[in-house]
Amino acid sequence: MNPWLQRSCDDNRWRSQVAKLLEHGYLSHRHPWIISYDLERLGSRVAHLRQAFPAESLHTSAIKANPLPPVLKMLVEGGMGLEAASRGELELAYHAGCPVEKIVFDSPAKTREELEHAANSGVTVNANSEEELERLSEFSVRGKVGLRCNPAVAGAARASATMVATAGSKFGVTLEEARAALQKHPFVSGLHVHVGSQVGTLEELVEAAARVVELADQFEQITWLDIGGGLPARYAAGDEGLPLELYLRRLKQRVPSLTKYPLTTELGRALHANCAWAASVVEYVADGRAILHFGADFCLRECYQPQSWWHQFTVLTGKGEPKSGETTLYDLYGPLCFAGDRVAGARELPRLEPGDIVVMHDVGAYTLSMWSRYCSRAMPEVVGFKNGDFRVLRRREEPEELVKFWSGML
Repeated sequence: MNPWLQRSCDDNRWRSQVAKLLEHGYLSHRHPWIISYDLERLGSRVAHLRQAFPAESLHTSAIKANPLPPVLKMLVEGGMGLEAASRGELELAYHAGCPVEKIVFDSPAKTREELEHAANSGVTVNANSEEELERLSEFSVRGKVGLRCNPAVAGAARASATMVATAGSKFGVTLEEARAALQKHPFVSGLHVHVGSQVGTLEELVEAAARVVELADQFEQITWLDIGGGLPARYAAGDEGLPLELYLRRLKQRVPSLTKYPLTTELGRALHANCAWAASVVEYVADGRAILHFGADFCLRECYQPQSWWHQFTVLTGKGEPKSGETTLYDLYGPLCFAGDRVAGARELPRLEPGDIVVMHDVGAYTLSMWSRYCSRAMPEVVGFKNGDFRVLRRREEPEELVKFWSGML
């Protein structure tokens, strides 16, 4: 199967990983939930991405999708760059050993101090507005400068928390504004476009890039293009996903001149989502409700926008064996103190008992990075598997560390 389209549950590798974690006590009543990354799967996706695009392309991983330092370091060692959306994410990129010429700095709220730092460091800066370009013009910029464009390919009815290509979005400038800004600021050498996350159709992704390419063709100063990310991840078996080869082929068909520009990509969800699963011991079961140890602290969007975010769940016995037999409908609730802390509703699952294990698949992106401190629950252990063995990517938090966090002592 195309590694770019494979979900975490499309083979049985995850089951052997659960068994190993149970064997070594990393998942137990004492440590009732865990997050596990498949680093081999992630490596395969990186290799597939680099093979699908021209060799001179720069592929960056969106740090906000998965900011774990060991994962970022692995990506950098595999030839990837990193996309940062804050000063803190820039620091994560430096810590991962990413060369500055492979770091892209995007944010709609860059301060003057952050812009000065970025200008001096040599990272690529994608300006979000003409005002930001004015600020950048005050500094001696070592790296490249791009301008984010909003081609407004999606109508107002498509507006959502993750769609950023509608008129009125806070991201980027209109194509007309971009044209004027390029004439005024000859130091801008690239154009940037990004439709959103898990919301753009193939047609919208292609059309957005095409409109920016057509603008770039009018300015000799433009020598590179950042086409962002936005490719969909597969969460359900019926999700088609978007093969990279098809995406690039359609881009070239729509705007043949695309091939004259070195490309930068900023993939997050499509790269990471299918590379991890989370497992929780079932603590209580009553009246069609099961209480798990992760909820809106870990699955923020899934709990607050359940109609938009669907995940596959698998039930195992406490020994890690597949559970079968009679099924019933369950609401899966997390541990937090509010009624909306529900990760899935009315799921038909084998009859649950306390001590069973519920596995949530495809949680590698925009889950742990959106962690909520509500109720001051500790982050779990995070592990990564490669070649059948695992290592700790992030150790679990201890209760006393939460006191330090709220005291500002970390």
